[in-house]
Amino acid sequence: MSDQSAHAGGCFCGAIRYRLTESPMFVHGCHCRDCQVQTGGPFAVNALIERSCVELVSGKPVRVELPTDSGQPHDIYRCPECQTAVWSDYGRREVLVFIRAMTLDAPEACPPDVHIFTRSKMPFIDLPNGAKAFEVFYDMQAEWPAASLARYDALKTRRLGV
Repeated sequence: MSDQSAHAGGCFCGAIRYRLTESPMFVHGCHCRDCQVQTGGPFAVNALIERSCVELVSGKPVRVELPTDSGQPHDIYRCPECQTAVWSDYGRREVLVFIRAMTLDAPEACPPDVHIFTRSKMPFIDLPNGAKAFEVFYDMQAEWPAASLARYDALKTRRLGV
């Protein structure tokens, strides 16, 4: 995805439409059991982006609160009509969301930068040659591009009011 273009997406029934005003900071292919069960698939593709860079074009998703093993809140924002999950907010940060990349009109433009929680990856899933994969998580400083780290740091500053 280019940083200069807006990218559209939405739910299955079309009631929710959104557009991204920036490219995601980073994209996870998450193979954790929570993502597998919540999506009904072998992994979720989550594009991390500032909440302020997601513009609702139509509709309003509803927040569904889910428990997590960590005890931190996990809010999934779903279409109230078809129940498609369009994004998540892990930890109720409110400034950072995880767009469900498959809800983008062109999800192929948003492939995973890394695959995480591969310790629970389904054995019938083969990752692409050269894919960065981590049994659990990774070091953000080592993996994220400098521009994305700067955006993330700006979010932390805004959230903490520093």
